[in-house]
Amino acid sequence: MVEPVSVGIEAASQVAAFTRVACPYDLLSTVSVERAVFDDPDPSVVLAHYDIGLEAVGSAVVRGSHGFVKLLAVHPRTRLRGLGSQLLARLEDFCRDHGATSVGLGPSAPFYVVPGIDVRYTEALTFADARGYTRTGDAVNQGVRLTDLADPQLPCHVADDSDLERIMPWLSESYPNWIAEVTRSVSLRTCIVHDDLGFACYDVNRAGWFGPMATRPDLRGTSGVGTATLLAALHKMRAIGYEHVEIAWSGAVLFYLKVVGARISRVFWTYSKEL
Repeated sequence: MVEPVSVGIEAASQVAAFTRVACPYDLLSTVSVERAVFDDPDPSVVLAHYDIGLEAVGSAVVRGSHGFVKLLAVHPRTRLRGLGSQLLARLEDFCRDHGATSVGLGPSAPFYVVPGIDVRYTEALTFADARGYTRTGDAVNQGVRLTDLADPQLPCHVADDSDLERIMPWLSESYPNWIAEVTRSVSLRTCIVHDDLGFACYDVNRAGWFGPMATRPDLRGTSGVGTATLLAALHKMRAIGYEHVEIAWSGAVLFYLKVVGARISRVFWTYSKEL
């Protein structure tokens, strides 16, 4: 079997096109592939297997002692021929060689493609089980249609570097895992803030995906800041052409349901194994 080859960001458009045939629930844009797969400061690799065309692609990243498979997809015409197993083995080798003692499938925050395996990818679930992975948890996205949005009741604006500096003290203390995503969002001008009291981000890793968002902890549930920044960000998303967005990796299901009628749209299972 021909060995996969390493590819760089110049292959982003090809990988994006490949998701149209290999990943029916994750049709990635080129920008999404660039941001979620290639643009990562930690040790990472993207491997591709070519024959007639692109037959399989996989990506992994190592964060400290933990490795993550961000993406693993095989063309329908070449499934059940061992390409997925070969690619996963090479990704695991990469993680091990870069100091990882475990590897997970999916949730490679802060820069990630998906927060786990979508449960509708039945073959992927059984593939993970067969290769020694253990299910460790779950995650959900919520979908919301951008019609009849209420207006925010507090003034909000697009964040700049000075806004990031002002929210950084409580962001660092309460939500350190989101610093990289918020910093990227500010650089992309896709972060909305109300003063220095709350933020809401979008299009950070994937086009059309909302999050993260947070309100300063002492104001949560009492100030209306979260509602305002959420609505302001969704208005921005609607203005650039989105009709439906995914609230990614949602942890506040009831809040999003109450404010914008967001309902669970995707369910993911997370998997891990020791190396």
